Amino acid sequence: MKYTSPIISQARASLGGATFSANRGGNYVRARIAPVQPRSPAQQAARGQFSTVSGDWKTLTAAQRAGWVAIAATVTLQDSLGNSYIPTGNQLFVGNNRNLLVNAEPVVSAAPGSKPDFVNLSPFTLTSSAGTPTMSVAPPTTAAPTGFVFEVAASSQQSPGVAFFSKSSYRYIETFPATAFAALNILAAYTARWGTLVAGQRVAIRIRLVQIATGWAGTPATANFLISA
Repeated sequence: MKYTSPIISQARASLGGATFSANRGGNYVRARIAPVQPRSPAQQAARGQFSTVSGDWKTLTAAQRAGWVAIAATVTLQDSLGNSYIPTGNQLFVGNNRNLLVNAEPVVSAAPGSKPDFVNLSPFTLTSSAGTPTMSVAPPTTAAPTGFVFEVAASSQQSPGVAFFSKSSYRYIETFPATAFAALNILAAYTARWGTLVAGQRVAIRIRLVQIATGWAGTPATANFLISA
């Protein structure tokens, strides 16, 4: 059920037996469904990463925790509604280190310095073909962003009329070193995750930079493309 309200402009999550959310058509509310414990390898890996870094926070020294609290107070992040907030030291530690674990980098205990400047990755292009299978992302960078890796996520293939891809549409598929800045060949990783390319289908790609020494992540760039014949 869609709704409008003079009091509530945006709502997420559940209240009682109702779940509030939004899509391209606007705000809506539906009956709450009890969540199913994630069982796929990717879901279990994500839960394991969260558990790992959450536990690591408890092993930090008081000075290390104080460092994360101090740097967190200078950072502004966005929640799922796009609202800005200042994270706690624990939230920043967990977030940065999950970024590192996703990209196969070691966890860091010492708080990082100020957030680095990131190269703008939008707009980027995708070269894809189902006939002779190819799939390569070209970031709009002219040099390797030293000290960073490219993290790539992608959606499954959808009908060509699909234009909206939510955050939950994307799944991590591969990490590339900075030296691969000219072209990120994602064919093998994509087909392993989502299957053989089909001409005319639409796929969404998300790329972002992650600083490997600290776990700082840049703003993701997203775009969707039709797969060529």
